[in-house]
Amino acid sequence: MRVGFVTSLLWDRYGPFWDRLLRAAGATIVTAEPDRLARAAEDPRVAVASGRAFRGAVVEALALSGACDRIVVPDLNAGYDGARGSAQDPFVADLPGTLARGVPGLPAITGVPADLAHADLERVATRLLAEVAPTSELRRLWQTHRADARPPRRTPATGAARPSADTVALVGQPWHLTEAVRARLERSGERLLSANDLDPHDLRSEGWRADPGLAPTDAEALGAIRRFARRAGVARIRMVVDPESGADAWLARRAKGTVRRPFETVDLPAEASVDLPADVGESTEAP
Repeated sequence: MRVGFVTSLLWDRYGPFWDRLLRAAGATIVTAEPDRLARAAEDPRVAVASGRAFRGAVVEALALSGACDRIVVPDLNAGYDGARGSAQDPFVADLPGTLARGVPGLPAITGVPADLAHADLERVATRLLAEVAPTSELRRLWQTHRADARPPRRTPATGAARPSADTVALVGQPWHLTEAVRARLERSGERLLSANDLDPHDLRSEGWRADPGLAPTDAEALGAIRRFARRAGVARIRMVVDPESGADAWLARRAKGTVRRPFETVDLPAEASVDLPADVGESTEAP
């Protein structure tokens, strides 16, 4: 079976594990070449998504259409069934389902938890393996690769002992906090600490202590804001927002009511929406 991935959202968290697992099951992993991505960006179906990040996901899915039998999509808030905060946006609440329902013409969509510590990981993995490569070896495949289901290691930086004007914390929805975005938003003469360097589970616990009803990604973003707001070595908090996203606007309003130190919002760089990872194994390009 030919399998494509939506790699533009939280690939570093979920992608390498699923890529290795499906290759071991005999799947052919397909990526979309730049020409197909450029054509897909002009497709009117892209307009169904709100915000650059999710339009980028639609573009990638459209570019894979016709080149693969199934697209694997990260479920950003797997298991959350509420509709509060950012989860009022269906792409935040249920990205795989919203793609499948809202974008006609796509191949089969399979959602997998973006969080490799999710309780349903084994169930989702064994079901996907059965669809990709029906074989009596499914249990062995899972047992062989389950140890790879580890979140990426975080190496958090520490702030200065006392606040200084050059120490800034970068926060926002986790899918915005890529290394490319971080590099573009770091200003000369400052030290930028990113929420992406902190353990997302710790941040979610922090956010849920303030509001247990938050979607996991909202809890992570707000938990980071609360954590940095208490850190003595952070002089300013900088929040990256997509100006075209209502979900980001909600999060920014909530954040402003939380922070009691210098706080600013900056727009997501326009070119960030086309950044795709270059490490999707040895993939076959979609023709």
